[in-house]
Amino acid sequence: MKRLFLLFLLLNTATAFSKVYYVAPIGNDNNTGTKNQPLATIQKAQELLNPGDTVYIRGGLYKVPEDRIARKENVFAYCTYLNKSGTPNARINYWAYPGETPHFDFSDVKPVGFRVVGFQVMGNWIHIKGLEVTGMQVTITTHTESYCFYSWGSNNIFELLKLHDNEAVGIRHRGNGVNNLFLNCDSYRNYDSVSENKKG
Repeated sequence: MKRLFLLFLLLNTATAFSKVYYVAPIGNDNNTGTKNQPLATIQKAQELLNPGDTVYIRGGLYKVPEDRIARKENVFAYCTYLNKSGTPNARINYWAYPGETPHFDFSDVKPVGFRVVGFQVMGNWIHIKGLEVTGMQVTITTHTESYCFYSWGSNNIFELLKLHDNEAVGIRHRGNGVNNLFLNCDSYRNYDSVSENKKG
């Protein structure tokens, strides 16, 4: 009985000490990430996270500036690069604040010669919910693609994502990632009019 109790304590330790952070259109990445002092970017929030933590993303327009690129690798430019993982009992959550819609507009992000990715998801045991993405660009005129969400991890949940009016693909999953759930996501009016001689 003692062993079972200890196991129960260990399994629930991560969630018992989980933290909540906030991102908002009026935020600043020098803030602490509280509700009254929100961060500006999901990328900055990830630096603070541990398994079991949640980032609430407040509603409103996030007009992503042209220089907001977290990482460049080979021919890819990743605006947000999520490579921190949760655990089976303590996911990392990136959730729209209840009742609000965070809208990310990437129309100003046009790095020449790069395939643009709004959210590169490399980590595991992540839950992303309730985000809207528009304006993702394609800048290469030969054979190419850009992506709103590019999924490489495992055991992740992509829920209630609204991906529309982009030149990019809504969601692409590849790599060795397994056991991912894509739940009630909508992708529409996405058309690449730039690459392959404007054939899309």
